[in-house]
Amino acid sequence: MKNRTFTFKIFLCFCLVILFSVLVPSAYFLHNLRQESIDITREAAQREVAFFHKFLKNELAKVQSGPSPDLAELLHNFYSASDHRMTLVDESGAVLYDSFFSQNSTELENHLHHAEIREAFARGSASSVRMSKTMREPFVYAALRVDSIEGMPLVVRVSAPLSLVDSYARGRSRALLISAFAALLLACAFAVFFSMHFRRSLRLMITSVENLATPGIRSGRISLRALPGDEFAPLASAVNSMAERMEVQVKHILAQKAQLDAVLNSIAEGVLVIDHDGRVRSVNASLVNLFPRSVHAEGLLPADVIPSEELQNAIEAVKYGMPDKLLKFDMDTESGRKLRVHVCPIVGEVKMLMAVAVFHDITDMSVLMEMRRDFVANVSHELRTPLTAIMGYAESLKRYVTEPRGQHFLEVIDRNSQYMATMVKDLLQLSSIENGAVPMNIKAVPASMVLRSGTDLCRSSAESRRLVFREELTGGDFSVKGDSEYLSRVMRNLLENACRYAPEDSEITVSAEPLTDQGVALFRVVDKGPGIPAELRLRVFERFFRVEKHRGGQISTGLGLSICKHIIERHGGRVYVGEGPGCELCFTVPLA
Repeated sequence: MKNRTFTFKIFLCFCLVILFSVLVPSAYFLHNLRQESIDITREAAQREVAFFHKFLKNELAKVQSGPSPDLAELLHNFYSASDHRMTLVDESGAVLYDSFFSQNSTELENHLHHAEIREAFARGSASSVRMSKTMREPFVYAALRVDSIEGMPLVVRVSAPLSLVDSYARGRSRALLISAFAALLLACAFAVFFSMHFRRSLRLMITSVENLATPGIRSGRISLRALPGDEFAPLASAVNSMAERMEVQVKHILAQKAQLDAVLNSIAEGVLVIDHDGRVRSVNASLVNLFPRSVHAEGLLPADVIPSEELQNAIEAVKYGMPDKLLKFDMDTESGRKLRVHVCPIVGEVKMLMAVAVFHDITDMSVLMEMRRDFVANVSHELRTPLTAIMGYAESLKRYVTEPRGQHFLEVIDRNSQYMATMVKDLLQLSSIENGAVPMNIKAVPASMVLRSGTDLCRSSAESRRLVFREELTGGDFSVKGDSEYLSRVMRNLLENACRYAPEDSEITVSAEPLTDQGVALFRVVDKGPGIPAELRLRVFERFFRVEKHRGGQISTGLGLSICKHIIERHGGRVYVGEGPGCELCFTVPLA
């Protein structure tokens, strides 16, 4: 019954109760009806015997002075037309007369062994219900003793066939069953009417509850007239109270949604909101300008409106991986625009509630960056020739100029030209890495080789300032995925930076540690220098940014850490400033 409606269950319960209420009394009455009919028949037979006894006495009193009447003839005239059987038995048990066998009553068997005959002779009256051996059917018997007939006692017995009782009982049973069936039909009709009325009341209540979230003056209210009974009044009161609170909340949510839509439509970046099922929840006007097919994107998959494999992969990663940071990638549109996409998850307690993808149009910035890279590469390339000439002529002039002042001027020219040549070299190297002009040979490289190659390249710089390198490999040697030449260059740049600012006679720690749970290896270069201020740690990897005024020491081009950043990003890792004492520079690369 779990799939049946509630009103059907109520109707069925009504029917069962009614059926039980009607059938149980009917069965009880039918069970007692036959016994009641037998008792009625017995009483009728007893009255008939008593009436005949009185009649017989009256007849005998009339003829006291004359001859005795013929009892057989008298009984035949009085009782021959009745449905009941009348029998006259003497004290010896002989049948003197039987209305069903009036012609040969004397041939009937002795009746003294019948219980009602014996009891009537003994007590004066008796009755019984039993099978008649003569008639081969059951009878109801009533017997009465007559004492004043010719000086000897006689017993008059009246027998009623039990078929008359059964016929009477059937008639009463038929009338009772018809009445019970009629009552059952009326009760079922009442149950149907009451169930339908209760169903209409429930439907009104359900409709009211379904309209709770619909704004309106009386939306979600349950009228007292719709209640099927007073017992539902507390429910109606609770629902009406909830409806009032829901209306306030819905109005507040609609106001917040309107504000959010206004904010989203006012920003220049395209915004795509995705629900926990990975389908589009909403978009703003800027995204529609970038992707016109997204105007009717609600409920669709992002791939249906924005054909980008990177976007779909990022959404799948957010949906199933639930990363704790945003995902970032670049993509190109069909119209030729270049976009930078940030996908950020909004995570609940156990699963993603939704995700937000923000599309930044970086077309103009990309063009400017490309122009800047080309300009830097071209200028750097063009500066190499005059710088080489200046350095060559300055070196030659040192052999001809003997004055101290002239020698000083040539030293200044040589030192600054060397600095500019280093800067031009770094700029050309950085441009090549940014443009991807130089391919990288990614393969398995031992971590010990990365450490050792960097320390070997910087050994002379360390010895000039009496610095000591200490190498650490956590858990033994392991392999990483990378280009050994470029990784050695990163390690050299970091070590040169440490050698430049570490105090003399100090120790520089170079370590590598596998982070198997993240699938990367962590490399650290730690010195005991003045460190980098916390507010500048995010800027040290920008090109031409220098922190000499904060740390002191030698002057650098400000490009070494920027070169490290681009090399590590090409490897799929990241470089950052650690939180340790002194200066801690870290970078990660994938494990092999």
